Amino acid sequence: MRPTLTEEHEAWRAEIREFLDAELPKEHAFNPEFDDAPEQWAIAVEFSKKIAAKGWIGLTWPKEYGGKGLTPIFNQIFLEELYAADAPLINSVGIFLAAGTILVGGTEEQKKRLLPDIANMRTLWAEGLTEPGAGSDLGSLRTKAVKDGDYWVITGEKAFTSWGPMSDVLYVAARTDPEASLSAGVSIFVVDLNSPGVTLHPMRNYGGGVQSSTFLDHVRVPASSLIGEEGKGWQYIMRAFYASGTVEPIYAMQEARLRDLLEYCKAIPGKLDDPHVKADLAELAGIVQTQRLLAYEIIGDNTHGRQTPWGGGVQQVAAKEYEPVFAQIYDRVLGPTSQLRSGSSYAPLNGKPEAWYRQSFANHAGGTSQLKRMVLATRGLGLPR
Repeated sequence: MRPTLTEEHEAWRAEIREFLDAELPKEHAFNPEFDDAPEQWAIAVEFSKKIAAKGWIGLTWPKEYGGKGLTPIFNQIFLEELYAADAPLINSVGIFLAAGTILVGGTEEQKKRLLPDIANMRTLWAEGLTEPGAGSDLGSLRTKAVKDGDYWVITGEKAFTSWGPMSDVLYVAARTDPEASLSAGVSIFVVDLNSPGVTLHPMRNYGGGVQSSTFLDHVRVPASSLIGEEGKGWQYIMRAFYASGTVEPIYAMQEARLRDLLEYCKAIPGKLDDPHVKADLAELAGIVQTQRLLAYEIIGDNTHGRQTPWGGGVQQVAAKEYEPVFAQIYDRVLGPTSQLRSGSSYAPLNGKPEAWYRQSFANHAGGTSQLKRMVLATRGLGLPR
């Protein structure tokens, strides 16, 4: 399935590809979530600032806040091309989660103060949602914020903070009303990571990236650090994930990898004559097209003001659960040498599939697929918890 795009859309796609051809040499294409060595991170920062200089961050945001005021399809095309090229765009927490929260709940002053710095890559954000005992269950978070005059005092611990050591501020969800319901007592704060009482303990994950345990020990932040209204954090977060009206295009990245796999198979005599290989390649193509169909359904609903069924949960479940399946089938086509790492002369496709397999399990961001299934069951189908 291919969506019908206008000449303006196709011209936009061509403009992005021309930019990537000029500014992103193949040796500089990588995923900054799993490759954050200092020299690589410097490349990612430089490239991301070039994107910002083009005015391409926040394409759907209102113009008065540093955006372009475009429809979601333009942002989706932009993201598709970046994912397909393995372009190292950083600050996704700022661009999507933080900016989405500010747009749906922030004050006018906060929109004008915080959004331009995200659009220009002047402020990098890390995420402070997950906690050791809460995980995807946001209602169980224990980090608390207590009002003290013109300040809030925040105490708690966050887990799996992505890009913490490289970021400037932390997006923090904290409980401000211990007597309120699980969802009604949560508020959102922006915390300077250089504040006294903030400690990061970085750790490597299975995919090769760095995440941190973040400790907040009576961290004092000014009252203006509260984003929007007190107690509205739950609603802000739920809406922030969809504020851009677009969908993370994992399928575009997978489609590019599928093209590489096809070229690899064509170079091996008789490989494409194997019916098992043909079936696997067809299944990979089906995975890509299924996700594209679900993504463009959401984009169409958002563009035309229709209620997205179950908040886009079906697409998210599919994307999260397809990632490891795609990697497993991919490696099956390549054979046992797919387990060899980069550097081995026997590793196919420069050893990238081995890393892709490990990274395919890092699909918990924004909530695990199990959580999304619960949302579908309770909110979508009305089933009891």
